[in-house]
Parts: sequence; structure tokens; C-alpha cells
Amino acid sequence: MITDEQWKLIDDKYGKLIAKICNNISGDYATASFDDNLQDLRIATLDAVAGFSKKEGKPFEEFWGSIAFNKYMKTCLWNLKNKKGARISKRYHINKDTVDITSYEEILVADNTDSSSAPSSFSADSIFADANEKLNEEQRKVIDIVVNNPQYVKPNGKVNILRLSNELGCCHAKGRKLIHSIQQKLKLDL
Repeated sequence: MITDEQWKLIDDKYGKLIAKICNNISGDYATASFDDNLQDLRIATLDAVAGFSKKEGKPFEEFWGSIAFNKYMKTCLWNLKNKKGARISKRYHINKDTVDITSYEEILVADNTDSSSAPSSFSADSIFADANEKLNEEQRKVIDIVVNNPQYVKPNGKVNILRLSNELGCCHAKGRKLIHSIQQKLKLDL
């Protein structure tokens, strides 16, 4: 634990660096706003002080201002920045094109939402109505099977060809060939 005077010393010396690092963490404001970054870096600062004190076996007054502590503190702060940046980059494809619901609540919540026109159930015919004339009977059967068995779709969005082939009663190669032919005709990535 550090005192108010010790925190003032830390804030005076590293405050501008912390603010600069907060501005450098960018990408997704929902997971990395300036205030969140500032809070995380301040906590990292407190942890760095406690960690350095434990590592060196000295109280704050003895190591404050040393070159070793200065390097340790900067390393801890930049490492946190890199860790947060890596997490944002990893989730970027999930979070891109999303909207902050607190800022745009009036747009996202419509007062007169009418759900009476929404279909009560989906079928391959309703989803692929315009594509049915492009597909042969066997290809339509494949689409029906996949639509009616969502567990046949892997987490990455690809169709599990082995399970589909077993359902169709054919070999793996024929299942893959059917999926590929549907991809070609409908210009999909299955």
C-alpha cells in the first residue's frame, strides 16, 4: 500500500506517460476507452510499486528515483498497453461495425416495433427462395439438412462435411463435392 504523498510523487513523474499510453491504446472504445485505460494503468502502477518493493525487499523510500525502478515501472506500463492492444486486435473481427448502445439508444430502440411480419419458423425454402431454381434436388436436400440441423455448422461457420455425409449416406468426398457445388452456384463460403 502506498500513501497519498507517494502517489503524488508517482503521478507527477509518470502521469504524462500514463496519459500518453492511454491514448495509444486504441481500436475499440467499448473495451478500451480512455477512462478504462487510465484506471487499468493506475492499477498497474500500484502493482508495479508493490512488485518492485517485494522483489528488491526495500520500502518505497529506498528505491524511489532509482534507475532500476524507473525501467521496471515503464516496462510494466508498456507491457499492459501491449497486452490490452493484443486483446483488442484478437477480438477486432468480432467487435468491428458494432454500435455503443449507451450512446445511440434512441436509434436502437424503436417505439413502434411491429414483429407481426416476422416469420414464425424458417425453412430452407424461405431462406433460399430465389436460389432454388439454381440448385438441383440433391443440393436442396443438403441445404434442408444443414438448416434443420444447426449443429452441423462448426463454430467457424463452415459445414461439418463428415456429419453431413453421414446424414446423406454418402462418402466424405461426395459431401465435400456437394458443398463445393452449392458454394459455386450461390457464391457462398460454406
